[in-house]
Amino acid sequence: MAREKMTVGQLADILCILWKMFFSGEVAYDDVPCETAQNIVKGDHNWFASQFVKFLVNGCQFIFGGLKVVCAPFDPVKFINNNWSFWKGSKDGNGLDGEEERDKASFALTEVDFVKADLLTCLEKGESSITGEEKLIRLRKLGRPLYGTTQFMGLWQDYQSCQDTADSKLEKLYQQKGVTYIDFFGDILRSPGGSRRVLCLYRGGDGLWSWRHGWLGLRWSGHNFSAVAQQVSS
Repeated sequence: MAREKMTVGQLADILCILWKMFFSGEVAYDDVPCETAQNIVKGDHNWFASQFVKFLVNGCQFIFGGLKVVCAPFDPVKFINNNWSFWKGSKDGNGLDGEEERDKASFALTEVDFVKADLLTCLEKGESSITGEEKLIRLRKLGRPLYGTTQFMGLWQDYQSCQDTADSKLEKLYQQKGVTYIDFFGDILRSPGGSRRVLCLYRGGDGLWSWRHGWLGLRWSGHNFSAVAQQVSS
């Protein structure tokens, strides 16, 4: 026998219960970080509503899936094209001489759990965008590993290897956290034209994930989230 569907009246009752419990102070809604709430308000409302429905269907229990990714080697020439490389030396130089500009802490990682990753915009109050170079400065001031090309490659290889992309870590990031974009500021790349770039992953309107590289000279907005290791509690 088919189950009876929830009525509009029952949905209204559920929402009224939430309203009552939150504003009576019996449930501490202010435990939710402001940035998380703002991401929901400005984000994909269809996704948020569908996640709420899934939560109800599952008997008000959360569904968690593994988001551990094995980091993979990255070769700019093989993956992108000839004359691509890691940036070397000062950002004001030609990018061809000196030490490669890579995050040593993230490069040393062999595995990353994206459940424990922070996705940050680095925007401050009143800002709608900042340059990629300013964003890089702010990210480095955090003193945490900035995920780079090996974490990017791990996510991309996992996505490519899944016959059903719904099983991929990228799609699970979307299903569980509403993530549709991630950039990787840990490693700076040099384009054939001499510009400084980082790798990005994004989910298109067709539900498929793709990659691109973004120029640090552009403006980066509240939709551009950078993957960073969580702060370790002392």
